[in-house]
Amino acid sequence: DDVLGDAVNVAARLESLAPHGGVCIGRAVFEQVDGRIDAVMTPLGSQVVKNLPEPVEVWRVEVEGADAPRPQTRRAERPSIAVLPFDNMSSDPDQEFLADGIVEDVITELSRFRSLMVIARNSTFAYKGGAKDVRRIGEELGARYVVEGSVRRGGSRLRVTAQLIEAATGAHVWADRWDRTLNDLFELQDELTRAIVTAVEPELGAHERSLARARPTESLTAWELCQRGWSRLADYSKPAYEDAEALLRRSVEEDDQFALPCALLARLCNIRVATASAADPVATIAEGEAWARRAIAIDDRLETGHAALGVLLAMSGKAAAAVRHVETALALNPNSAFCQHAAGLTQMFLDPLDWRALEARGLAALALSPRDPTAHSFQNLVSVARLFGTRDYLDADFQASARAAADHPGAPWYVHLLAASAHAAAGERDAARRNIAEALRLEPGMTATAWRTSFTFPHVELLFEIADRDGMTEALTELGLPWE
Repeated sequence: DDVLGDAVNVAARLESLAPHGGVCIGRAVFEQVDGRIDAVMTPLGSQVVKNLPEPVEVWRVEVEGADAPRPQTRRAERPSIAVLPFDNMSSDPDQEFLADGIVEDVITELSRFRSLMVIARNSTFAYKGGAKDVRRIGEELGARYVVEGSVRRGGSRLRVTAQLIEAATGAHVWADRWDRTLNDLFELQDELTRAIVTAVEPELGAHERSLARARPTESLTAWELCQRGWSRLADYSKPAYEDAEALLRRSVEEDDQFALPCALLARLCNIRVATASAADPVATIAEGEAWARRAIAIDDRLETGHAALGVLLAMSGKAAAAVRHVETALALNPNSAFCQHAAGLTQMFLDPLDWRALEARGLAALALSPRDPTAHSFQNLVSVARLFGTRDYLDADFQASARAAADHPGAPWYVHLLAASAHAAAGERDAARRNIAEALRLEPGMTATAWRTSFTFPHVELLFEIADRDGMTEALTELGLPWE
């Protein structure tokens, strides 16, 4: 218990890979003993090690009398990404420092996402100043994706470009540019770092999920199963939840030390409760807590696990513990849209409710991932927060947010009903009817009475009191929503 650090993590991982009575070694030992001992050493390739950002190369020493090697499960293969030094396109040396500073900060911030394996700065800066063949660099660094970019100054203005490239094919996944004014270099560096990170991570995740959807289910690895499940989870429908659960459970079976699918199963449980899709909310919350705690036990720096646990604890009335886990998630990764959204959901269950904090969390999640497949839920937080704050369906900011939430792809039934209320309050009866029709298509049999009893967060009754006072409930039933 008094020996800590990377060596202990590596040793524990090597021990878990070795057969009973056998030995596994890493590269450092292999290079010292290769050709000097009378033993066959079988390469096992790169292995992911808990709490280390990069995989470790492993060899099995064939020891007489050791058990036969255990069959290898298909390991989780996180996508690896290399951020190359940005080109300084001007002669000003200050821009060289700025470019290097942005890259260093991007590497640091991307490393906060536990779903990514980020190549260390020392490795990527070896390519500074040379010709950049991303296919060769990707192969040499073992990177699936490469980020490259440039910095160019013109007078008091600065232009930064960045591209996300799939290393194996050289295909561009995403590219963008930012034009800024040179004021404070450090503030500018921080702003550009946030812009690049919050653009790269969602685009990379979307690309990974599209690749997973394109492959036959029977040949998927633990990582791909997790990505496929994540994709289905975003559909916000009962059939999609069933598919997501099956895929995520298979991912856990393929690799029982893969924390992310456990965290996503916890998230699935809180989504089922939050969207009124759980047959037994109390049991679903308990199941979700168990999955979240399992994820954290595997990787206590996984922000998704802490965020999901925070929401579930809030749902079960454990406010102090909920806030603690959500704050931990945000400290681990303030760039995660899911963590910001989870902090907002947690606010919904706190008393008193801080509607400005709720609105801020929804807006922060939207800013971090505006094209997120669950962006409708981020926007819906903003809508609900504004309705709590103004207590007025005629409020223009509430109406704009409610309409925007329903316009996001995949918006669930209750988002459409809130948008219908906004349209009805504004006298837009045809638009309200369309939203009601879409809500009934997504949730056949939904009624005004059922809507009132679908959600259990402490302040929900206030929303319906406001709706009754402003005549919204009566208006929706006149426009096509059955009363019961």
